[in-house]
Amino acid sequence: MMKTLLNPWFLVFCVLWAVFYLAKISHHPILFLHGYFTDLLAVPVVANLGLWFQRIFAGKRSIYVLKPGHVIFIVVYISLVFEWFLPKYDPQKYTGDWLDVLLYILGGLFFFFVMNKPLTNDRIKRPA
Repeated sequence: MMKTLLNPWFLVFCVLWAVFYLAKISHHPILFLHGYFTDLLAVPVVANLGLWFQRIFAGKRSIYVLKPGHVIFIVVYISLVFEWFLPKYDPQKYTGDWLDVLLYILGGLFFFFVMNKPLTNDRIKRPA
């Protein structure tokens, strides 16, 4: 089940996020990419972690994939928290942007159709 965390897309997205984060804390932010590309990466990363959690801790098999409702929930939750609640709570630090919501949706679609795949077919081999 560790293969879930070794998904090449997941690894690339995590490395890209780390690069953007390090650029930001070193006071050299990649403005457009940091501002929008990280929003595109957010849902695939969170959803892949959720898929891993389900496969490991909830006892799901390696063929388990997230249902559309799970991915929609992740998109809606992240959108509400980061684009509505946090900007209302601390407008000096957070800003709501509907383009970010569109990027969360695109990231959710990417996760669902590209990354959300069974690891094995887990078929029972029958004697010949």
